[in-house]
Amino acid sequence: MSGFDERYEALKARFVTRCAGDLPVLERALEGGVDAETLRITVHRLSGAAGTFGYHDLSRLAGVVDDRLVEGKAVSKAELTPLVEAVQVLTRS
Repeated sequence: MSGFDERYEALKARFVTRCAGDLPVLERALEGGVDAETLRITVHRLSGAAGTFGYHDLSRLAGVVDDRLVEGKAVSKAELTPLVEAVQVLTRS
């Protein structure tokens, strides 16, 4: 493994760790316990970084929620649940 690959894998591992830290925010959002701006910041970060590390489905799911929030619209449980589940799978594997 090259030096670049080692650094990339270290960054990818840090991303997964950060996702574990974001998971409680996302889970609370399912219950309506997070303000829209906190949720938007969280999903915006996820959307951008997930794709960089090859988690394209996670990026897409976060992007859907981010787009809704940027438009000033409420996010439904049906939109948020798949994102929460994807982060749960990522952080528990």
